[in-house]
Amino acid sequence: MSCTQNLDIHALLAEHKQIAIVWSAEDVHEVRPDLDVYEAWDVLQLVRKQYDCNFGISWETLEAAALSLFGEDPESEA
Repeated sequence: MSCTQNLDIHALLAEHKQIAIVWSAEDVHEVRPDLDVYEAWDVLQLVRKQYDCNFGISWETLEAAALSLFGEDPESEA
C-alpha cells in the first residue's frame, strides 16, 4: 500500500524558524550537462558531505565536485 502526503516543506521549516536552500540534479546539469542524473546526484551527495558553512554552496562548488568525481567535461576539452 502506497501512502502519499502533501508536504509544504517551507511551512515545516518556518515552524522551526529554519530555512533551506535546495540544489538539484538540474542545477548540476547547468554546469556539467555531460553528466547523467545519477552522476549529478553523486555530485550533490559529495557537496553535502563536504559542505562548509563558511563558504556555502555555489556554482563553483558544483563544478569542483563534478571535476573531482568525473574529471573534465569532455565538451570543454574540445
